[in-house]
Amino acid sequence: MTTPQKDAVDYRRLLQRLVAHACFFMRIFSANADLVVVDGIGKSATDFAADTLILFLDGQVSCDGNEDAILAYLKRVMENDILDARGSAAVKTTKKVQPLSGETTDDGKVLQGLDDYPAQDAVDLISEGSEFKRRLYELLERGDPELYELVYAIFEENALTPREIAGVIGTDPADVQNRKKRLRTFLAKQNIMKTPARASR
Repeated sequence: MTTPQKDAVDYRRLLQRLVAHACFFMRIFSANADLVVVDGIGKSATDFAADTLILFLDGQVSCDGNEDAILAYLKRVMENDILDARGSAAVKTTKKVQPLSGETTDDGKVLQGLDDYPAQDAVDLISEGSEFKRRLYELLERGDPELYELVYAIFEENALTPREIAGVIGTDPADVQNRKKRLRTFLAKQNIMKTPARASR
């Protein structure tokens, strides 16, 4: 069994791809990769991805092949870790108890309860996401059909990696990477609902 050429793998990109897949698997937005955690475990999508990559680098898990083959294998390892974390005793026995508005700690610090935050339904977030996609589609449909195809593949087909996106839109991964750079530039110049441009997945 041959060992993959570790120096030939772009580990920063590999980690980004693992984070994107963890978000997809956990059904969360990539913007929340560091914010949403598994109750009782406290691990985010980024944490799961980083831990999985560390297992590989430490030699605790191994596989042959190029970066894509390594990614495919590590995605399965990570998915199992996420499922194990969700099914753990810590998760099952964790109870979330929010403080009441105005409660204080022993040192006198006022705790914020749910009543202290403005209400926002999940419907609001879904509506904002839908409006963002609608406006983005409108801008790209007439202005840049190639970027429209890219965005459609990501939003509607859940294509995450350059290879997956390339398969959806009928091009090659190098072209996908170029389109992603153009999309980042495009988003930086626009003011679509004042949403900050983030690194595309």
